[in-house]
Amino acid sequence: MAARIVREEGVRSLYRGVLAASLRELSYSSLRFGLYEPIKKTLGATDPKNTPFYKKVLAGLSAGSFAAAVASPTDLLKIRA
Repeated sequence: MAARIVREEGVRSLYRGVLAASLRELSYSSLRFGLYEPIKKTLGATDPKNTPFYKKVLAGLSAGSFAAAVASPTDLLKIRA
């Protein structure tokens, strides 16, 4: 399949969409990881050993949801590239 694509469209066609996919992944991952701790602290988690599990889950869900909402437009770019 890759050989057919290279033959018909050229080598560059194998990398079409890589920039958009990288942009999406960088924005999503950096937001998700970067927001987790601040959200956890906002929920009242001060001591990592004594933080209830539900606060960690809620912080992870919140960070992931926000990051997904921000990164979703770049998914559209990835699909159309």
